[in-house]
Amino acid sequence: MGVAGLWNILRPAGKTRSLTELSVTEGFEENPANLRGYRIGIDASIWFFHAEYGREGENPVLRTLFFRCATLMHSPFLPLFVFDGPLRPDFKRGKKINKASSKLIPGMKAIVEAFGFEWRTAPGEAEAELAYLNRIRVIDGILSDDVDNFLFGATTVIRNPSNNLSGNKANPVLNAAGKDDKNHTKVYRLADITAHPNVRLTRGGMILIGLMKGGDYHPGGLARCGPVIAHGLAKCGFGDTLFEAAKNLSREELVAFFVPWRHELRQEISTNSQGHIGKKHPALAKTIPDSFPDIDVLLSYVDPITSETMGKGDYYNSLTWGKEPDLGKLAANCELSFEWGYKEAIIKRFRTIIWHSVVLRILRRAALNMDAKAGHPQTLLTTPCKKGAAGLEPVGTPSKMIAKYFSSLTLGTLHGYPSDCEEGEDERLIIKIHSSRNHVSTDGILEYRLEIAPAQLVRITVSGIKGLRTPEGPDEWVDDLDDDDDEGGKKGTKKPPPNPESHMRVWMPACMVRLVEPGLVAEYEAIQAKKLERKSAKGRPKFGGKTQATVIPEPSLESPTSEGDFPIIKPKAARKATPKVQATSDPKAVAFSRTLSSKSIFIQDSNPERVIRDLTKKTAKPKNASNTHADLKSFFPSAKLSRTAAGKAITDIPVKHVPSPTCEIPPPKLSRDTSLSRDSPQTNLKWKLGYMSYP
Repeated sequence: MGVAGLWNILRPAGKTRSLTELSVTEGFEENPANLRGYRIGIDASIWFFHAEYGREGENPVLRTLFFRCATLMHSPFLPLFVFDGPLRPDFKRGKKINKASSKLIPGMKAIVEAFGFEWRTAPGEAEAELAYLNRIRVIDGILSDDVDNFLFGATTVIRNPSNNLSGNKANPVLNAAGKDDKNHTKVYRLADITAHPNVRLTRGGMILIGLMKGGDYHPGGLARCGPVIAHGLAKCGFGDTLFEAAKNLSREELVAFFVPWRHELRQEISTNSQGHIGKKHPALAKTIPDSFPDIDVLLSYVDPITSETMGKGDYYNSLTWGKEPDLGKLAANCELSFEWGYKEAIIKRFRTIIWHSVVLRILRRAALNMDAKAGHPQTLLTTPCKKGAAGLEPVGTPSKMIAKYFSSLTLGTLHGYPSDCEEGEDERLIIKIHSSRNHVSTDGILEYRLEIAPAQLVRITVSGIKGLRTPEGPDEWVDDLDDDDDEGGKKGTKKPPPNPESHMRVWMPACMVRLVEPGLVAEYEAIQAKKLERKSAKGRPKFGGKTQATVIPEPSLESPTSEGDFPIIKPKAARKATPKVQATSDPKAVAFSRTLSSKSIFIQDSNPERVIRDLTKKTAKPKNASNTHADLKSFFPSAKLSRTAAGKAITDIPVKHVPSPTCEIPPPKLSRDTSLSRDSPQTNLKWKLGYMSYP
């Protein structure tokens, strides 16, 4: 929509921003208008155009508008919807405009009001009215994908973040991690567009491009004039001089001004004297007609019909930006317009898409009340209670404040709401802070994960449901099949419906929580500080107030677990020589010792009655034996090492786990004997001892 190709020219000047980060930093924190939010203007006709692509549900257009409003409320935006007025142009892009009021406009206005958003009707085109409001700073930016806002005088345009609706599938806006999180968009400011070396366009320059390339009011433009030529001529200053003349000259004087201006334009196209159009285009210069530019199209951009030109400059003085979402009205609209408009389904959907936004708006409202009450944002609210009994900790979201601003019903009509504010009866919305993060989807702003108790929000919502609908099919309140196996259950069984009033967790900007709930923040930070202290002190034992080296208890031969053994610092001992092998007179033991002589290990039979067989020779397999290696299994438990230093045998210690307080016996390192076959007795013995591996 708008001037074809102009977005591509402006793209280098656009800055990728998170909608959450933009609204929090420039709206809530900077607080330029003392509203704790970012005021944003929206052309309602564009949202209607996008919503017409909806095909689901009973009222697909209103359904799309409802969910888009719910998404917009996830951030501290203060939307203003502007509808087209009766004086908008009769023709646009060569087609006659149907000025008949849409039958869906009342339904959309009802949804907008239920969300607590503002709306107005412009005298002419909504995009021209929004540009005027942006220029005089009634709004901070315009959420739109129509580039004509800049031609009408806008200073900040936020492109539609939805790639599907804005036709921007080829160029999705990605976050710092390279992902499309549907929360990032391009923000274009007139100051950046003018200063960027590759763009260097003013409002007059963009109007010239619209006249030469074609736009909503003159779709044809100039034949054979591409974006490079139009952009180059705008850099030469032809658009600025044309814009100033259209603003300051009468219609007759403007027609006379066109003659010398057109001559200079043709001359530049023929000669390229300033070098901005690439090359000379004498043929194109000859095709520029004397009727260019169209004076009506020019004045439509320079001086459009707005409340300013109609003499109604005070039309927006009634904007207070003080409305909040009415949960009862939202539920009533859902009940009337959508097929899922019965109690259980409404509460289920609100828990998913509305509670997060409502908590954010409650925090904003609490901050506004604090600012208005004491004149500075550091003042804290206390829990309403009996006279003379002050709250011990600051509570920024008391129940009566929520019921006052987020429901059109009186407190007495809310079922289950306490009639008196006695000590301890006030409900807490925010229970505690569980964790924090700096997520890429919000450009790294600090967020707290809050545990909230939505019981009061559920009661306010239910109060607006009249019971006009009942579920026609399966109950939407029942969740999908559970793929995990429960205890004693089967895979695919249905989960029990969750309690609508059960606690849930939501991510909120830390700056809002710090302002409204400083007590919870201090409690959370104290817990985190203790965790950090324990983590840093972990693994560093202290003795006598001084940090000691890591100690290793030395094993005791007499009693390894005796009370007399104290931990000592084990020095790094030098490697000692392998002890000599003790001789023996047993011929069978001598034969076995020779077989293992390369290992420097002597195996002594602690049981003199046991017969030690020569395992180096093959023996016939017993008839009733199932495993020829049974001899090895019966042999090794009785094989023991000798201790030469003390002259005693170390008993009950296997061969391969021999601790020695006086020496260290390194494991033997044998190279594979390729001369031995796999089935030889020597190879079998070595493999059984763990000193050889087969290839």
